[in-house]
Amino acid sequence: MPFELPSWHFGVLSFTGTGHLNPLIVLAQELAQRGNRVTFFEKPKIEDRVRQAGLEFVPVCADRSAPPTKPGSRRPGLLSDLALLHFNLKRIILDVQNYLREVPVAVSQAGIDALIVDEIALAGPTVAEQLRLPYFIISTSVPHTTGWKAFPRFSGYRYVESPLSRLHSALLEQSALRVTGPLRRALDRYRRSEGLQSVRRLQQTYRPLAQITQLPKELDLPNVSLPAYFHYAGPFVSQESRPPVDFPWHRLDGRQIIYASLGTTRNVQSGLFRMIAEACVDLNAQLIISLGARFDPAEFADFPGQPLIVGFAPQLQLLKHATLIITHGGANTVFESLLEGKPMIAIPIAYDQPAIAARLVRAGAGIALPVMRVSAARIRTAVLTVLQDPAYRNAAITIQRTLCPRGGAAQAASIIGNAMLRSGSEPHLPAGDQSRSGSDNAASMVSEHRRKLLERLNTVK
Repeated sequence: MPFELPSWHFGVLSFTGTGHLNPLIVLAQELAQRGNRVTFFEKPKIEDRVRQAGLEFVPVCADRSAPPTKPGSRRPGLLSDLALLHFNLKRIILDVQNYLREVPVAVSQAGIDALIVDEIALAGPTVAEQLRLPYFIISTSVPHTTGWKAFPRFSGYRYVESPLSRLHSALLEQSALRVTGPLRRALDRYRRSEGLQSVRRLQQTYRPLAQITQLPKELDLPNVSLPAYFHYAGPFVSQESRPPVDFPWHRLDGRQIIYASLGTTRNVQSGLFRMIAEACVDLNAQLIISLGARFDPAEFADFPGQPLIVGFAPQLQLLKHATLIITHGGANTVFESLLEGKPMIAIPIAYDQPAIAARLVRAGAGIALPVMRVSAARIRTAVLTVLQDPAYRNAAITIQRTLCPRGGAAQAASIIGNAMLRSGSEPHLPAGDQSRSGSDNAASMVSEHRRKLLERLNTVK
């Protein structure tokens, strides 16, 4: 029986990317099924997706401010790359500023009891501290707590870094619990105006009730130092939470299926799809390629071997039928494949993908190919290796057996409920305020703080 929670109103500070939105919707549905209200606060473009899942939605940050001008096309090179990095940094800072202008007001007006914060929602903990709300950090991938390093000694994976790529990672690949550089300075300016200390002291002054990851513990690296409030839960996956996708099931021809998907966010290297198609010719297998809604399937009609190519695929259903998965190493695809006990070939492109690929290889459930040296021949060799060696399939099944009974979203919801109960279901006060006598007095003080804050924010708005 699931853990029965009292009725709370949770606010979700999400991210619009599919890899973040899908698992957070599953977790939100689990909380709602236990009698809670759940409201998402995000840009309007995901409103339909959230409401179709039966959840509440408040639109914020509808791009009212003029965004920085994206640098025009110029010759590839260091100056062009630096200009693009500068543009992305300004865009993120503007997003954070817009977020902090609108979200605290919206959350206060909605009567939220606690916040569920996507790990890359950088301003989420600041909103929680400003409103004196308890909050939870959800890591949909490898947590920043343990880092995104690929650990090549475990995986054989080699990712060649340049000084520019290291600068890019240092400036842009940040999380709600680890903000540095210009982003931290922008966030701290706001925090000072609200009487809050630097975000660097967040772990001492206003830490989350829990940090929960859907990364399976069996897939993580050994001897990782983790805070006491950290929890592994396992993948948040539900077929019922996914919108229906049209797919030509009648075109399946009975051969074993190789399913290839390079995700939706950084899926911009169309040449990889051709390499995959060339690698799978004459393998007595049917290749299915999902373009992640990035390209028009008609553009790839001349691919060798005549693979079945679709703009978007019903991935959870296809994974049940596939023998092998070729992936970019994104968290959703890897975790969902492991839930079906399917081995993988990972071609990581950016962000957390090398870290996931390293863990996948260390677990014996797949092979990683560095994208800068990938070729059709190398993909074909990897495909033949995985198809012919049952050790990869057996390793994936071993992980599957530890995941299926667990129910990642159910575990996460229970962790959240238990933490709320231990906190007395009252707003989570900073360490300096917890000494005040009486939970009623604390709750009254916080309510008055929120009322005055909302009045001031509304006046400014």
